[in-house]
Amino acid sequence: MNALTVKPFLYYFLTNTLSLLGTWIQKVGLGWLTWQITESTFWTSFVSIALMAPVGIIGPFIAVYAESWDMRRAFLITKILMMMVSFLIFGLQFFEMHNLQTLIATSLALGLLSAVHHPIRLVFISIVVPRPYLASAIGLNSVSWNMSRVVGPGLAGFAIVILGVANTFGLAVILYAPLIIALALLPLEPRVKAKPNADRFFQKMRDGGKVALQTPLIFTALCIVALNSFFVRGVLEIQPAIIGQILGGDSQALAIATAAAGVGSLLASGWIGLGKLAPDFIQRCLWPMLAVGLIGTAGLNFTSGIAAMSFVFVLTGFTATVTGIGAQTLIQLEVDESYRARVMTWWSSVSFGSLTLGGILIGFFGDFMPIGDAIFMVMIPGGMLAIFALVKLPLTRRQDEKIT
Repeated sequence: MNALTVKPFLYYFLTNTLSLLGTWIQKVGLGWLTWQITESTFWTSFVSIALMAPVGIIGPFIAVYAESWDMRRAFLITKILMMMVSFLIFGLQFFEMHNLQTLIATSLALGLLSAVHHPIRLVFISIVVPRPYLASAIGLNSVSWNMSRVVGPGLAGFAIVILGVANTFGLAVILYAPLIIALALLPLEPRVKAKPNADRFFQKMRDGGKVALQTPLIFTALCIVALNSFFVRGVLEIQPAIIGQILGGDSQALAIATAAAGVGSLLASGWIGLGKLAPDFIQRCLWPMLAVGLIGTAGLNFTSGIAAMSFVFVLTGFTATVTGIGAQTLIQLEVDESYRARVMTWWSSVSFGSLTLGGILIGFFGDFMPIGDAIFMVMIPGGMLAIFALVKLPLTRRQDEKIT
């Protein structure tokens, strides 16, 4: 059943996609501004990654409480606060008051709000559509998030060239508004909330981790997510630092390179839209996609011009999107409803935690050696780990071992 035929989901899908595009436009703008101020790959990577790192660190703790929240109210509060911080970022740039300290502070503030918002977003989809439409809604929601993750930076690159950095931040603020309006008006499905129980906080968190680790399909999908995020997405997230060092800080080159990754993501989304990512097909394609992504990312070390680099970003944008959507879809379909927020937040922690470590590590080495060499050096153990995981962790669905 196509969830886009359900009007509340259609409105949510469109407005949420705009909001996510704004988030990623802002992220690239912050990274690019940091490079202009510091010309340091480490600090550029740090600011870019700070928007996501808190999700990987405190996400599992938030998820335990999120299961008992009023989802509409929680969604609205977090989005309004994020919009306010985004307006502050715009104002500081408009009056040319940004420095490294303000960039770090505002990025971390958005990161903390994202950590609270992420488990809400993952659960919210289950109350926008009736149960028979949930599988379709999960897939489309994943497409929206992953597509915006790569298309947004492409739009940001062009916005920086055409509008300037300050107006790029202003565009990000505007893109929050439609979702906030929609959230206030959408009819939602009834949801049975668990009663909060402070005495069982850590027990509930451990239970979510136990389901994630002891359900074979979920555990293997998490391992794939970790490898994909650390070694492929981690590089995509620090594009401003890569373009800044290799191509001399050319904003037009940033626009082309980020748009190239967006093309790859759009191709992946179109492929997914044709219905190719059925669960059985996902299980067959995730490992090959991860391998191609690792090889393509390592190839950045052998590129010196924008054309070759753009080809690599098309390839890695495609594989990262298919791998990310595929792994999340498998986990969403496998997990029991009563564990959804906790298990999906473990997925978030693995995903965002891995890309944080990967991006920061490459950015750190990039201050001491050419960043292409740093990427290649990190890809070598990445390939070895992928081979080891492929041998030890076949991606097979074993419903008889599923924990409920």
